[in-house]
Amino acid sequence: MKPILQSIVAFAFLLPVLAWGESLSYPQRVVSLGPIITEMIYLLKADKQLIADTSYCIVPEDAKNKEKIGSMIEMNVEKIVGMRPDLVLASPLSKKKQLSMLENLGVRVKRMENPKTFSEMCQLTMTMGEILGKVENARLVIDDAKKNVDAILSVTRNLPKKRVFMQIGVKPLHTASRDTFLNEYIEYAGGINIASLEKTGVYSREKVLKDNPDVIFITTMGSAETLGEQEKETWMRYPSLKAARDKEIHILDSYLVCSPTVDKFATTVKKIAQILHPEIDELK
Repeated sequence: MKPILQSIVAFAFLLPVLAWGESLSYPQRVVSLGPIITEMIYLLKADKQLIADTSYCIVPEDAKNKEKIGSMIEMNVEKIVGMRPDLVLASPLSKKKQLSMLENLGVRVKRMENPKTFSEMCQLTMTMGEILGKVENARLVIDDAKKNVDAILSVTRNLPKKRVFMQIGVKPLHTASRDTFLNEYIEYAGGINIASLEKTGVYSREKVLKDNPDVIFITTMGSAETLGEQEKETWMRYPSLKAARDKEIHILDSYLVCSPTVDKFATTVKKIAQILHPEIDELK
């Protein structure tokens, strides 16, 4: 057999091996150390590769059925090692010391950052797609979210803007500062964030009363739902507050608002837009 033909035949036999090896290059046993990471894994339809997550990972419903390795802040290193994962995806709240322990024991760890804006959500979604071998799924999810956001913007950009305050948490009181997806929720929905010029999210009740917004949104970031109701009652006690007089104080689902995935971003913008502009029909 001629040398060139031998090479062709050899390569033909090698192709199945290369294809199999390529599929194995993507992690098939993944541990998630954060709710946002878990949600993205499900969003990309890579949940069969997820073998464990944290006690905080309760969305979507099936995430509750995954093996639990502790909380976001305190994981069970021994248990994770015993599960022989291909990859551990860590959140910013994961303890660096415990992550180093995993790495020293031969576990591959990838540290993920929480996205601050919609653009960063899209970038992180694509990065997750590349890591998990779900690039096409990531592209479809991102394109769909962008299309939905653009459709909302086409309706809201020319509408009168209501002045909005978004309360996040209770003690201390935080809000949506500039360069955050929380600020983008308001602006994309056709509102003006009264705290958009603030460098940090720390705010005071006195400043809210002084700025006198048209609408107040409250989300308690995983705290007890009753806290949101209590805060609404507190705001309603101020007769000079326009949002209280007009009954424009709304409690938002923290799992929807505070979980920065591209699909939830579009859903949240739509929900806020419908509250700010109930007169529009195009979004319903």
